[in-house]
Amino acid sequence: MANENMSQQDQHKQQDVEIKERLHHIKNKILVMSGKGGVGKSSVAAYLSVALAKKGYKVGLMDVDLHGPSIPRMLGLKGNIGPGGSEGKAHPIRYIPNMEVISIEPLMGRFSDDLEGPA
Repeated sequence: MANENMSQQDQHKQQDVEIKERLHHIKNKILVMSGKGGVGKSSVAAYLSVALAKKGYKVGLMDVDLHGPSIPRMLGLKGNIGPGGSEGKAHPIRYIPNMEVISIEPLMGRFSDDLEGPA
């Protein structure tokens, strides 16, 4: 059991290093959060992301709301996330030219079609 725990600890450390490396090149990060539900966090995140992308900024929107991920529905995205370039990694979906979106909603079994941008 000690080997399993050590292995898990090593995996967590490796994940932490990978996350830091991937986020290092991102100049600005904005986190929209609240301890209360139903206050408009997803709306603020979606509108802010679209507005920044339309101004020419490169934007990535990640929806990790475990209790009610709604970004895909707000933006008209549907389906499952696709595999990324690395094993075990997901690839974001291009919403508009400067904006990509990824959500945990497909991982929760909320819908089943291939994830596509707006029609």
